[in-house]
Amino acid sequence: MKFTKEEWKRKMCMRVAQIMHDNFENGSSGIHSRIFEVLIPDEVVLVGESLKGNDYREHVVPCCLIRDECWKMFKGGANTEDVAFAIERHIVIVRITFEEADHLDKSLRLKNVMPNGWEFNKGDIYDRLKEAGIEFNLYEDAKKDAA
Repeated sequence: MKFTKEEWKRKMCMRVAQIMHDNFENGSSGIHSRIFEVLIPDEVVLVGESLKGNDYREHVVPCCLIRDECWKMFKGGANTEDVAFAIERHIVIVRITFEEADHLDKSLRLKNVMPNGWEFNKGDIYDRLKEAGIEFNLYEDAKKDAA
């Protein structure tokens, strides 16, 4: 691999931020939240898995929330680098069980939102999983990134 995992993630986040900014500058009303999944490979954002299993890939911060917050950042005058950094911080996947995903999305109604009081660019990105009582381990390379 030509780039480290961190370098590759940073480049992909910058690419997404640039595309979003181009759409913003062009007067677009938005962009689909799947842009993250299409342009950022799982291998650079997968950081851990539930103690109960790993059937389901869960974005710890919902993609639609990341997209909307980045759009707000552009409206507030943020540059592409600032938005790329925000994407890089928030675009993280933890593998969980289907049952845990169901509990998170349906029982707790946290499919597209973070818990009450959580703030973008400030809050713990894992608060949604913690709110659902999902216990998970971070992979070794993710532990050093979080330190």
